[in-house]
Amino acid sequence: MSASIMRLISSVVGLSLGGLFIYAGVQKHLAPYEFAEAIQVYQLLPQALVGLTAAVFPWLELTTGAFLIVGFLMKAEVGLASRFGLSGAIARDGDLTRRSCLLLIMLQLGLFILVLLITMARGLKIDCGCGLFTDRQVGSGAILEDALLLGVAGWLYWRECKGGGRERGSLIPVQSKP
Repeated sequence: MSASIMRLISSVVGLSLGGLFIYAGVQKHLAPYEFAEAIQVYQLLPQALVGLTAAVFPWLELTTGAFLIVGFLMKAEVGLASRFGLSGAIARDGDLTRRSCLLLIMLQLGLFILVLLITMARGLKIDCGCGLFTDRQVGSGAILEDALLLGVAGWLYWRECKGGGRERGSLIPVQSKP
């Protein structure tokens, strides 16, 4: 595939992933008591941390999803600006925004998978509280879904790290010598 088609695919996938996290965060934010109950049923946190977790996680999902979308929109803006010779700081900020959000999304998904695995190992038959599907039981389907999303986020992160202005495999931009 050509580089421009891969850039388009990664942008569409990145925007979709950001939208998915916004949707999940909104669903949990609009039903805070139900989300707190879903967290409590997992029996992994002390009672005192359930409310805090129920308050923080929806906003974490919302902001990482929103800033991931902003990062990809900045990438599109850089593409337009570069046609007119105006790119610069926008490109660096967009790269940092996308990579940071993708790391946070991968950490969230890794945590979700760990919690689901622990819950399955403990034999609890509970609703996952994912915010995407109602009455979805903890099980291999939820783990597979999160693993797929983790793979997508990892692929996007890899594409960001191997992008222009960086050495192969480098996680941070390499400054060019004048």
